[in-house]
Amino acid sequence: MTIHIPLGSFASNSNAEPSTPSSKYLIQSDDIHEDLEDILNSLKGSKRIVVVTGAGISTAADIPDFRSSTGLFNDNVSKGKGKGKARDLFHVHCLSSPTLLSAHQAMITSLASLAISAQPTPFHHFLASLAGSGKLLRCYTQNVDGLESKVGLRVGTPPSPTTSKPKTKKRKRHTTDDDDMIDPLLLLDNHSRSEEVELQPQVIPLHGTIHTLSCTHCHSKFPIGPYLPLFPGPIPCPTCDLTSTIREALSERSRRKGHLRSDVILYGEEHPQGDLIGGIVEKDLKAVDCLVVVGTTVNIPGVKRLIKEMSKALHHHHHHRSKSKYGNRAEGGKGKVILINDIWPKVEDGLVDYWIQSDIQEFTIDRLSKINDEEILEKEVNVPCTPTKKGLVYSYPPTPESIDRLRPNPHSKVISSDGEVETPTKTTTKKRGRKEVEVVIPTPISTTKRKYTKREKEREITPTPTPAPTTPISRLDG
Repeated sequence: MTIHIPLGSFASNSNAEPSTPSSKYLIQSDDIHEDLEDILNSLKGSKRIVVVTGAGISTAADIPDFRSSTGLFNDNVSKGKGKGKARDLFHVHCLSSPTLLSAHQAMITSLASLAISAQPTPFHHFLASLAGSGKLLRCYTQNVDGLESKVGLRVGTPPSPTTSKPKTKKRKRHTTDDDDMIDPLLLLDNHSRSEEVELQPQVIPLHGTIHTLSCTHCHSKFPIGPYLPLFPGPIPCPTCDLTSTIREALSERSRRKGHLRSDVILYGEEHPQGDLIGGIVEKDLKAVDCLVVVGTTVNIPGVKRLIKEMSKALHHHHHHRSKSKYGNRAEGGKGKVILINDIWPKVEDGLVDYWIQSDIQEFTIDRLSKINDEEILEKEVNVPCTPTKKGLVYSYPPTPESIDRLRPNPHSKVISSDGEVETPTKTTTKKRGRKEVEVVIPTPISTTKRKYTKREKEREITPTPTPAPTTPISRLDG
């Protein structure tokens, strides 16, 4: 069962059950303040929060949603001949239909212009604060506006693994150099090392992005800004045109050229990075300790499956942790699935623990934005201050060196008030039972000459004999 917590303008109808098909899964909150305290404590105690967002978090930035009474899917737009709903313009068939392509390009132009000029909402800033405190494990968004990047979050799909290069035969080396034992990453500086090891995205757009165009043939990407407003017909790819021009100049066979299309994932097509996103989801399923679903009606099957798997994994892990010997400490209010939306979505029973029926931005300003402020204040108050040690005073017996440092230098010159240099005289004070003895270090000049003995004098006077020259002996011939 899900605890229903109506706030703001929805609190007046708290006694009446919500008029939704899934109202049988809901129970009214007995104590709203206590339930809100449990929710906030759950967010405070969690360290790996997964957030699933929908169009409801961007409506305050003047970006329309899709399924509300004023959403895009309820507006009729012109599609060449006759009228039709905007939902048809988000199907992959519109790319190959000349009558639907012009209306599709106009719709993308309108949404891209709004996304470029829009500013992040308070909930986007709350996501940034979660990431700044290290609590945001991942944000899976159904929006294509990219407002998360404007608050400093990394938005994108996981980097694809590098393709393995073909093996080449190399000569066997019988010796090992010292350089072979060094990790190549250690030879890089910090900037190069950060570029070598790519960071995982914090926000994964499940439905693509509206800020880029890609070629249907060579998959080259281009920012959408220079192409606004989009041409009503097919937009040629500059990369394919350049390649075709080069091949014609080289008299080579021409190849097929592609067209530019928006990187928004349309109905009827799969996400090109679906496998990579699935790998990230599998990792997050093992680490999540709190799930927050905001601003979505959960009508997309893929998003509904994502929330279902996250909720079941979260409740399963929380159930086993609560039975461990560290259950009370490991629990800490974690393991909750929190839904923040103005209407009840189509989810199964038991997946959501709390439904906060409120305006998203108002609840963010009144409640969520104060979580990090309170945590920062608690850290400042509860940080154990290391007591400053008082300086210990040690008393040692005096040494001759320390006594000499305290005595005035007798050779120092003092200048009197008249400007004449006065040599201070040494004054000695008599001490009881002890006399000061001035120690004079003898110098070679001050030492007296020692008397030499008679033998030493004779040794100095007697000259050293010089050897006599030897005459060569001549050969006697007999």
